[in-house]
Amino acid sequence: MSSLKVLSIVFPVFSIIGLGFVFARFKKISLEPVIEILLYLTIPSLVISSLSKKQLIIGEVTVVFLAACSVVLGTGILSFFYLRIINRKELRGFYLPTMFMNSGNMAFPLALLAFGEKGLAIAIVYYVAISLLVYSLGIYIAKGRGGFSEIFKLPLIYASIIGIALNFTDTVLPKPVLSMVEILGNATIPLMLVSLGCHLHSTHLTSLGISISGALIRIIGGALIAYLITIIIGIGGLNQKIIILSSSMPSAVINFIVSYRYKLHSELVASIISISTVLSLITTSIILAMLL
Repeated sequence: MSSLKVLSIVFPVFSIIGLGFVFARFKKISLEPVIEILLYLTIPSLVISSLSKKQLIIGEVTVVFLAACSVVLGTGILSFFYLRIINRKELRGFYLPTMFMNSGNMAFPLALLAFGEKGLAIAIVYYVAISLLVYSLGIYIAKGRGGFSEIFKLPLIYASIIGIALNFTDTVLPKPVLSMVEILGNATIPLMLVSLGCHLHSTHLTSLGISISGALIRIIGGALIAYLITIIIGIGGLNQKIIILSSSMPSAVINFIVSYRYKLHSELVASIISISTVLSLITTSIILAMLL
């Protein structure tokens, strides 16, 4: 695998993130409405359009979901033991950025550029699994009792059901509806990347040692656990590659939103997100070189 090919994959992704960072330096905007547009319009549209295109197999969806859940659980266990070792059991917010990766903003364009539409479809299945966990287990970690009910307040779960149902029943949406969904869905990746860059500009690093450790658990721990899971379960081919790639992504920005909303160590969460994103400049290139 030539370094030039790896660069051609990672450069567009990180350059758009960089543009978002520079844009935020000169233009102050609120990301809240952008995030709302992503959550309620463009991401559900991308989920429906992508899941309805690539022929999915029930077993394939199941193993990708199982792998995603296993990676989240595995990094959670690593985080548990790390906090015990440093005697900081009170840092419950530490779990959010280590367990839940950026399987959308960065994994989507990387999967698409490296593995095409088929890779993107698998990455979306993985993303759906992670998103369901973020909006249930993640909010439960941050909020406590009642957190699991949040999952039914967002359209992602309903878009996932629609997309999978269309796929398994070989149902084709009417052309005008499909075009509308595809246009909305196509806006997802650039909006996600620019939003991530804007967010990084406003982040201040804190608790550097703990933040670096969290970033390493998220990226290195996630990649190793994903590899072990795929070997144990017997997942190979493109599914294995997308699972490892997605599992090695840095922390998701949604972790900061959840921690900020429920006042749970939001500065530490933002710091881990920033460090893991910068670290992924190196690790993503290495992992892609190994996978391709």
